[in-house]
Amino acid sequence: MGSIPKQHIQKSRYRYKEKLTNLERVFWINKQINQNGCVSTAEIIKRFEITNRTVLRTIEHMRDRLDLPIRYCMDKKAYHYTEPVHYLPIVELTEGELIAVVLTGELMKQYKSSAIGEQLESAIGKILSNMTENISVSLSDLADIYSFEPSTANEIDLEVFQKLSKAIKDKLIVQMIYFTAETGTVKSRQVEPLHLRNHLGKWYLIAFDHLRQAVRDFYLGRIQNLELTEEHFTSKENFNLKAYLNKGFSMIRSEKEVEVEVEMVFDQYQSRWIREQSPLHVSEQREELADGRLKIKVQVTALDGIKRFVMQYGSHVKVIAPLELQEAIKSELKLMQELYN
Repeated sequence: MGSIPKQHIQKSRYRYKEKLTNLERVFWINKQINQNGCVSTAEIIKRFEITNRTVLRTIEHMRDRLDLPIRYCMDKKAYHYTEPVHYLPIVELTEGELIAVVLTGELMKQYKSSAIGEQLESAIGKILSNMTENISVSLSDLADIYSFEPSTANEIDLEVFQKLSKAIKDKLIVQMIYFTAETGTVKSRQVEPLHLRNHLGKWYLIAFDHLRQAVRDFYLGRIQNLELTEEHFTSKENFNLKAYLNKGFSMIRSEKEVEVEVEMVFDQYQSRWIREQSPLHVSEQREELADGRLKIKVQVTALDGIKRFVMQYGSHVKVIAPLELQEAIKSELKLMQELYN
């Protein structure tokens, strides 16, 4: 069998990329109409940096292929729905996209036997069952090709998860009973939910805490009771989710806003594996040393997460700065030595 011409491969990649970008436009337009009632051509052009002709092709695709009730309003000079659209219809996927769906399903098995896991499995099953006429690929073959050992995930209360999702969407203040593991105490907390974050299989709520008058992280597994209030809150203009997440390391943050620069050096042996990993933190700076070692610098607000990370590599890594982190590791090693002696 002869090789596939390079030109054919490039065309296929272009068509695949165009299909995904068109799908992205469809989702965005649908979201804007559902949230704001309409969306103008100018807004679509500005958002995606496309021509008026491309906008028309996308609208035609939504109307003719997806059978969405989208129309243009001359008075508002914008597109709107003539009737409510609660969900987008199933779209045809390529084999590559199907594989992505299957891989997602495999990853979601970490929630197996949980309430949310059952819903995820049901949703993915419905998607796959509607594709049998469009795609010719053996799912059993895919199962033979790919396998996962997912991170551990604790059981979460589906009702709590759904309530928090609603609270974030509708900006509702939440009253909850929360167990703080650090102090071993149970307290009533009133919070303004801002975001749900999954970290290594565990779900966290990022919320403005009325008790601390600051944004805090709450592990969903420690919420003992939760109720939605009828009181709404306004968006925090000075809160930047991306900046907030970047300050922490492994979901561990400090109340202090001042960032600390951490410098560590991995020996030649461990550096081989560290080089294969993605950046440890968004602020990471890597420097290759002449003797084969690897120096890494990161900027964080809390040192406890870094301390746990460093200690897993034992003698293969040394913290150069700050002195506070060095002393914390020394203290931990001393306690470990006393424990085993």
